[in-house]
Amino acid sequence: MKRFKVGVVGLRFGQFLVRTLAHLESAQLVAVTDRNPNIAEGLDTYAARYGAKAYRSSDEMFANEALDAVAIATAPRARATIIEQAAERGIAMFVEKPWATNPSHAAELAAICQRQDATVMLGFSFRFHPAIARLRELMDGELGEGWMLNGEYVFDYMPPEAGWFWDPANGNGMFNENSCHLFDAVCYLLGKPVSVMAEAAQFVGRPSEEAAAISLRFESGAIAALTVGGYGSNAHWDFPRIDITTERGQARLRGRHHMWDSLTWAKRGEDTASAFTQPAEILGTTRYTHAFTHFFECLRQGEQPSATIQDGMLSVAIADAVTEAARSGKKVMLELE
Repeated sequence: MKRFKVGVVGLRFGQFLVRTLAHLESAQLVAVTDRNPNIAEGLDTYAARYGAKAYRSSDEMFANEALDAVAIATAPRARATIIEQAAERGIAMFVEKPWATNPSHAAELAAICQRQDATVMLGFSFRFHPAIARLRELMDGELGEGWMLNGEYVFDYMPPEAGWFWDPANGNGMFNENSCHLFDAVCYLLGKPVSVMAEAAQFVGRPSEEAAAISLRFESGAIAALTVGGYGSNAHWDFPRIDITTERGQARLRGRHHMWDSLTWAKRGEDTASAFTQPAEILGTTRYTHAFTHFFECLRQGEQPSATIQDGMLSVAIADAVTEAARSGKKVMLELE
């Protein structure tokens, strides 16, 4: 089996990707890079631990390594140059969420990739966890299409005011940087959204809204109500959550610390629910293993991964619409290609 030579750019969050790649049979981690001086100081030792080479910039890494793929885990504002460097060299990209800062930035990055016909996968790891993949299979079969969904992604996470997370020109706040995981999972189940309504809250004084209650309508006619935010307690570890009513039944999807973990379902009229449990992190896998396995299989087959640039752009558009709807008090129509 061919082992794809991979580099990782950005090692704060990217450390989670490094740990996954280092244990995948289909990947050979050959290079890591980070410009942060606090990280760069110990970069050689860190890279050696994984049998990789350390670089102080993506320019240096791309100039010296013959990569098949690169995982990009920098903050959104720093990505344009890295994406262009990879696209020009024909290097496939796994790009961490969020895809971009705002819709115009999302379109800018997409245009770079389209000019080079780049192979790109968005790091929406949620949709590849076994429990949600099983739900998708059931909805394609015995349960039928989704009609009505309740979703929740609330946990103990409230970054300090300073930094890239809240910066409108970078992470752009809670909905864009974090809630996008739930947005993508819901769209994976219900399809293309057409409108957004929302109420949002700022209880602890961060630069932008910290939580929201959101309603979405989809092209199929399906509806969804979502609750997102960072006001949770570590004692309640069973997040995220989705309850969905479908054409022929009902299902409940439950998580554990950012991972889909278990599923129960029943067809309408049945008295006993079926159950499926498979933690995303088990037997040496991480929450990213299933996503990366899909990525490398697509590279092997010469196909575009199923978590696309368009999916990344969609989550950015939803986050932007949530903020607009909450501030204006009006429904926002999503104008998507």
